[in-house]
Amino acid sequence: MNRYHFRFLMLIAFTFLSSAVYSDANFSQLKVVPWNGHRAATSLTFDDNDPIHLDLVIPELNRRQLHATFFIIANKVDRKDEWRQAIKAGHEIGNHTLDHVHANTLSPKDENAQVVGAQNVLQKEFGVPLYSFAYPFSEASPGLKYWVEKTSFIARGGAPEMVSPQDKAIDWFNIPAKVTMSNYPFETYQGWIDEDLQYGDWLVWMIHGIEGTPWGWQPIPKKIFTQILDYLQSKDIWVGTFTEVGSYLRASKSFEAATVKVSGAEALYTWVVPDHCPPNVMLKVTPNPVDGSVGVWQNGQKLVPDAKGNYTILFNQGQLSLRH
Repeated sequence: MNRYHFRFLMLIAFTFLSSAVYSDANFSQLKVVPWNGHRAATSLTFDDNDPIHLDLVIPELNRRQLHATFFIIANKVDRKDEWRQAIKAGHEIGNHTLDHVHANTLSPKDENAQVVGAQNVLQKEFGVPLYSFAYPFSEASPGLKYWVEKTSFIARGGAPEMVSPQDKAIDWFNIPAKVTMSNYPFETYQGWIDEDLQYGDWLVWMIHGIEGTPWGWQPIPKKIFTQILDYLQSKDIWVGTFTEVGSYLRASKSFEAATVKVSGAEALYTWVVPDHCPPNVMLKVTPNPVDGSVGVWQNGQKLVPDAKGNYTILFNQGQLSLRH
């Protein structure tokens, strides 16, 4: 059995298992709509607060109304007003430690400072909470990871894989990412995107320099970078920040494990909201099978489905109910 056939069978299984399981003939089951209604998802992440990110990357993203995540080295950040404007435009900044040093050079005290200290510095400087972290050199050491789990919602590692919504055991503090390289042709990245679409996965990019950088690692040509953006825009792929897409997937997994209690004309769903979860995470769910006699209620209000019959729920609420 090849990878495609295996993923296809897993997708079928996921369709039936992706809702909280209970047995009651009077109610439909609610299942999550993958990737906010798109065929696949991707997150563009950029490391090291390279000046080229402000000079080129963000203007190109803004021109296309795309949002990305920028992992910032706290002790090396300048042009702060421009980063504040990027945040206002919808981009995310994440923690990339104080100094971007190798994990094996850090004492336990240093590990705390590099993670917690950097987060405090960046949050104070920019006035926004940080939810994401990226390990320098992709070195997810136990010491660093300990503090990341204490302070962050999600973290990016470096394994060159994609994340599937069918994966049963996702390490939220070591999400894999594919690394761009100076000598890769556009066709390499096109292949990544096509594979992402084929399997309905989450493709996370790790990008450093772009042509024209004063010091960025492995810069890729500007032409190829803009080709990547244009190709992504031409496909049914959800392009969201690392925390945005990661929150949706993690919320999906939590909702799928919900406890459902049926009492008379009501089925009450309750689920766990993870620590450090961003506020106002919205999740799309749909009844399976569709039952027009049942309403979806949350926080005392009856929800209205969209044209496709999907309901948008507030994940952070931790519960909802179906009522006849």
